[in-house]
Amino acid sequence: MHYPILTRGQFHRSLRRPGFFHLHPVLLLCMLLVPNQQSRAQWVQTSGPNGGRVYAIWAAGPNLLASTQRGLFLATNGQTPWTQVNLGSPTIYVNTFASAGSAVFAGTDAGLFVSSNSGASWVVVDSALSLESVEAFAVNGPYVLAGTQSGGLFRSTNTGASWAQSDSGLTVWNVFALLSRGTRFFAGTHGGGVYASTDSGQSWAPYNTGLTDLEVNALAAVDTTLFLAAENYGVFVSSNNGASWGVADTGLPIRHVRTLLAVGNLLLAGDDSAGVFFSTNKAVTWTAANAGLTDLRVISFGTDGTHLYTGTEYGGIFVSPIGPPAWTPINAGLTNTYVNTVLWTGSNLFAGTIGGGVWTTSDAGATWSAENTGLADANVYALASNGSSLFAGTLQGGVFASGNGGASWNPASSGLVSTSITSLASSGTYLYAGTYGGVFVSTNGGTSWTSASAGITVTYINTLAIMRANIFAGTFGGGVFRSVNNGASWSPTPGGPPTFGAVINAFATIDTRLFIGTALGGVYVSSDSGQSWSAAGLTDTCVTALTSFGGTLIAGTLGAGIMVSSDGGATWNPAGLPSDEVLSFAQSGTDLYAATSGDGVWRRPLSDILTSVKDGSAPQPLSFALQQNYPNPFNPSTTIRYQVPSSAHVTLKVFTLLGQEVATLADERQEAGSYTVTFDGSRLASGVYLYRLTAGTYAQTRKMLILR
Repeated sequence: MHYPILTRGQFHRSLRRPGFFHLHPVLLLCMLLVPNQQSRAQWVQTSGPNGGRVYAIWAAGPNLLASTQRGLFLATNGQTPWTQVNLGSPTIYVNTFASAGSAVFAGTDAGLFVSSNSGASWVVVDSALSLESVEAFAVNGPYVLAGTQSGGLFRSTNTGASWAQSDSGLTVWNVFALLSRGTRFFAGTHGGGVYASTDSGQSWAPYNTGLTDLEVNALAAVDTTLFLAAENYGVFVSSNNGASWGVADTGLPIRHVRTLLAVGNLLLAGDDSAGVFFSTNKAVTWTAANAGLTDLRVISFGTDGTHLYTGTEYGGIFVSPIGPPAWTPINAGLTNTYVNTVLWTGSNLFAGTIGGGVWTTSDAGATWSAENTGLADANVYALASNGSSLFAGTLQGGVFASGNGGASWNPASSGLVSTSITSLASSGTYLYAGTYGGVFVSTNGGTSWTSASAGITVTYINTLAIMRANIFAGTFGGGVFRSVNNGASWSPTPGGPPTFGAVINAFATIDTRLFIGTALGGVYVSSDSGQSWSAAGLTDTCVTALTSFGGTLIAGTLGAGIMVSSDGGATWNPAGLPSDEVLSFAQSGTDLYAATSGDGVWRRPLSDILTSVKDGSAPQPLSFALQQNYPNPFNPSTTIRYQVPSSAHVTLKVFTLLGQEVATLADERQEAGSYTVTFDGSRLASGVYLYRLTAGTYAQTRKMLILR
């Protein structure tokens, strides 16, 4: 099962994006950075595929900055490859940038940072914003305003040297957009619409006449005309300084607009499902401008006055000359990609990504190339080989086939009633496709397909596997179905796993044993072709991928990284992958490749993994790290993991979004090692809370959600 994953620290941003509720249901159910000892080979992150999620872009100086879900990246003098910039932790997320004088400010989910060298290095600003998630900036001379999620507005009168709360008259505290127009500031909120200040941000009044959507995502201006992007009703325009607003979405096919950018008389609107639109007549009409974009989920813009930049949900960052946009990817060095599936065939590794299509490497990941000619849907959930042909299953575009190693693709979906492909499997002349609408089979290399779902009562297929004469289909909510006649008919496996094991994400085999990975029930095993099942460990874990080698079972999970068992699931040990969200595996014969949600593809020798399990050695932490709590959201308790590389006084505390301390989970000197604590939130109200780890000069804050 391979699906885009909602990851660390960005849950709050996803809650205000309609696409969150369109994620695969497994992700709504599932919602150890543990490096290995240096004395043995470690996991190596390959150089691709390139792309990933880009939340914010800064392009006002000699350097180009891109905020990703795996930290901040810099392109020196605007030239790729991108290199990562240290903000103290790769899990600090930058929501917005601003320039004020010679300083560059980064608003993050852990407060405010400032750089005096165009983003090459940063220091945290110890201010009233230290526990806030900073979402927006506006600058006018010495006045700098910062909008926060749930914390209201803050103002600096000395170019960011000091800050104070400044939201008199503001009745809604979620400020996601700010705009400066002369001495007047505008603030866009979620729930309260637009507020304006005529005294440099000291006091505020609502400016919502004609505004039918009070969920404001972005603000922009062309000359004296103001524009705002609303959560549900497109773009609004005001020609009288915000006194009144009217709809301005002619030519916008979908009303949800995530971001706006004005450059001269050019206005850009970024839609989180339909791409980029531009207007040169102050939003009287809009025209799509998506040439070159492989991902139409647009979430950020930037400009240096010569170029336009756009950041996407999964496809990385793209550049265009000023004017009607025509986009080119500039993703070299960005390896924070969402890789749904990997396939080793011949001497090449293929990776199917979200928003980036198919990539391939022939040198163990040292170099990658995109292979997307003819591939009409860049959201690839499944890969398979059959004879000399490759097949790619996509989110909405059906199946594509390549007879030349991926150099070009052709549609191969004739007969598919459902074109949302979740899995592919092949055996001999048979090619099977798992879809949102059941199983389909092709016996002519994908030229045509016929339905093969007779007997399957839950037709949402997550994964397929072939074991000798049996074909197994893992479903979403219906457990496992088996066919013994090439898919002509199916029957549910009797004595199936319990309720939490009914969402099947992965299969693997060892000798005559069949293992399944489930969404919340861990791993189960059957020794009689699915006639009966027993638990095989990792209880309460979302297992997304399984593979086996030499009698050893390897599981990829959401939240616990890679786990390894050499005794059929009786005991499990971590494999030390520096990414805790694993979606797929591929074996080359000597190496194991792991596809991750937001960290690209990693490689490690299989022999090294097996050795680490057999000698039972405990990996030693090499750095401080605070992991995302699991599960998240939770009710009433959740687990928090962290690691300490050397003896230090450690504190781990829980706060409200307003900074009120509600719990102390650790406050003592701790030796080097990995630690696990359980937080009980049964006495707290539903909502978002912060948990913060401090040890010496190290500090890291994450968010968690109590959901009753």
